[in-house]
Order: sequence, then C-alpha cells, then structure tokens
Amino acid sequence: MNKKFLAIVSSLFLANSVTTTLTASAQEAKDWKEVYPLEYYSVLAGMNDIDDLHDKNFGYSHGNMAINMQKSIANSKTKGLNATCFSCKTATFNAIYKKYGDKVFLGQPSPEYTGMLKPIDFWSCETCHEDMKNPKASVGAQIMSPKLFGKELFDKLPAKVAVCAQCHNNLAPWSDSRIITGMTALKENKTPYRYGWDPDSMIKATFEDALPTGVRFPTAKIYSSSPASHAKTDKELGIYLIANGNHADAELYMGGIHQKLNVGCADCHMPMLQDRMGNPYRSHNSSKSVLNSRASMEYCLTCHKNDEVKNVGDMVKFVKDAQGRLAERDKAVAEKLDETFPLLKTAIEAKKLSPEILDQARLNYAMAAYYKEYVYGNRGATPGKKVAHNPTYAQKYLDKACKLLEETQQMLKTN
Repeated sequence: MNKKFLAIVSSLFLANSVTTTLTASAQEAKDWKEVYPLEYYSVLAGMNDIDDLHDKNFGYSHGNMAINMQKSIANSKTKGLNATCFSCKTATFNAIYKKYGDKVFLGQPSPEYTGMLKPIDFWSCETCHEDMKNPKASVGAQIMSPKLFGKELFDKLPAKVAVCAQCHNNLAPWSDSRIITGMTALKENKTPYRYGWDPDSMIKATFEDALPTGVRFPTAKIYSSSPASHAKTDKELGIYLIANGNHADAELYMGGIHQKLNVGCADCHMPMLQDRMGNPYRSHNSSKSVLNSRASMEYCLTCHKNDEVKNVGDMVKFVKDAQGRLAERDKAVAEKLDETFPLLKTAIEAKKLSPEILDQARLNYAMAAYYKEYVYGNRGATPGKKVAHNPTYAQKYLDKACKLLEETQQMLKTN
C-alpha cells in the first residue's frame, strides 16, 4: 500500500462518516484503483450492463452513475440541484449537510449544492466504507439521510444490508419534501417508520404527515400514475394516489426468509469471485442481475439445492418461475385497477352513493395501488423481478390489493 494513499485516507476517514467532509479527487480514485484493483474494475464493469436498463433513463446503473450525474450537474449550474436528489447517491451529501444544516431538506434547488459536487463523488468508495484502510470492517450506511429519517429500521439492519438500503428504501417522500418538508419532519420528529415499515404503517404515517401541497395526496397536486402503481387519478373527482410505495427494497426485505437466514443484499448481488490467478475478491458490480451471475447462482444453491434444483441452470429457472408467478399476480392487480376506475368514476359522478361509501372506495383504490407499487420495486424494474427480496410478503400484499379491489367493485355495484 503506497504512503500517499495512507496519508489521504488517514485525513479523510479518521472522523465519523456523518460529519467528515469528503473531498474525493481523481488522484484519490487512482489510489483506490492501485490498492483495490479487482474491486475497482468490477465497479466499472457495471457500465456495460444492460440488466437494469428497462426505462427511459437507459443506464442509470451504479457503474455509470457518475456520467449521468455529471450531465445533471452541468444542466443545473444556474438553478442548482435539490440536495435531497443526491442524498442517496453520494457521501458528499454529508459535507453539504454539515455546511448548510436542515435547510437542505426544504426541497429547494441551490447552485451552492451543485458547486460542491464532482462526478467522481457519486457511488464512490466512501459511499459504502467508512475507513478505506480497513474497508471490509467498515462497511455500512455512510450517507446520513437514512440515519436521520429512518433510524427505527436502520438500527435493525446488518451492515451488509444497510449499505444497500441507504439508497434502496422508501424514505424519499419525507426526505425530499414530497409530502412534508424534510426540515419539518426532522423538527417535529415525524419519522416514516414510527409505526413500522410495512405498507399499512407507511400509509398511516403518510396520511398523518402529508401537507395539502404534498404530492399525490387527496387535496393536492395529483400526478398520473407510474407503471409501478398503474392506477389512474382524477383531481376533480378526488381519485388520488398515496405518496408512493416506490423503491421499498429495504422495507420489503424485513421479515422475509432471507432476513431470517441472515442473507443480505451483498451476499447475492456482490458475490465472491476469483481472478485468473485464484485471488479471491468481492465483486462490486452490483448493477448486474443475479440471474446473469454464475457466482450469485452458486451462492443461492448453498440453500436451494434439492432433487429438482441441482445446478446453476436449475437455479436460474427456479428464480424466473418465481418471478413469473409474481408478475402474473401483479398483472391481476393492474387489471382490477383498470376495472375499478370506471366504476368509481361513474359512481362519483352519479352522486347516488353516500359520501362515506365513495370516500372508502377512493381510499381502497389508492391503497391497492400503493401495495402494487411497494412490491413492484423501482420504476425501472420489471413486475415480479424483485420476488427474492421477500417472496411471501410480496405475494401477500398483491393478494391484499386484489381482495381490496374486489370488495370495492362489489361495494360500487351493489349500493
């Protein structure tokens, strides 16, 4: 390990990661490359992955995040960026928060924030490691935003899960001021997980916290749906969506079989590999689908191997079959949402049902859409893709959505 690298990391990482001012530079990246070449180049390998390129972003994977964020920074020199937009993309956010305090959670863009960012900052070593002199022992959630807003959950997560969960969570409606300003949430201790992290608990907290100007809330600016929630909205008729259940990977993981077995994100998405000389290292290409990684499938086989699942090919089929089943259930919810909307619209316009019944029907419709989005994952995903995060709960929430919509249809047809 060269002396220059040791001097740099000593100054950067001896302090706690929440308060350390991170100043990554090209030279420091070069040092990381020299000391941890296998891990370093496996990150760059993710730039060519097409596993997660299902939406218009086409390439917002970990490996090429710096390129895409560089475009965002270049296009925001005047107005600036909303600090919370990158509060789950770079540990440099910690330095910005240290300088500007809670006002970064007002959801307002500023060129001052933009000026503190460089492309190399995004998804750098400091995002996941507190101490680059001892990276393996210092893995964890380094970005402070989830610690501020999600302590109830993050205190329960092992490091190998928290390190991914710091970005893959559903804290955004609070931290980026979609339903309430993040500054107010912190001041009044309105934490998203105060009732739990299942959909019903998140919905309850959302309804209590949302301001009239909150996004996708009954009396507010109401957006049309994403493919994830699928549901339609109508502001005049009061048909709405509830904040959103998007990107709830950490929340869905809790209580599942993999959590109970202490199988974390990194175990499957960042498997151990060997170079051509037999040297072991952990892959840092976490953008790659586990279904396209032999090492990931072999890791899964350590538990799933049986009379029917005997090899990597069988394991891939096992996962794809599970994804297919969940995708079919997702499709069933989408179809029921399509069936329910015109019934709800007609009933509201007819004004024959009581306000109480119509309000319950609106709520049922919005909750079903939330359940669907919660299971779906991020909006660039494919229905059923994330079934392995929690197969039992994923099926459970989609079943709840279907049942809720069936009850709503019956309510609207018979009253």
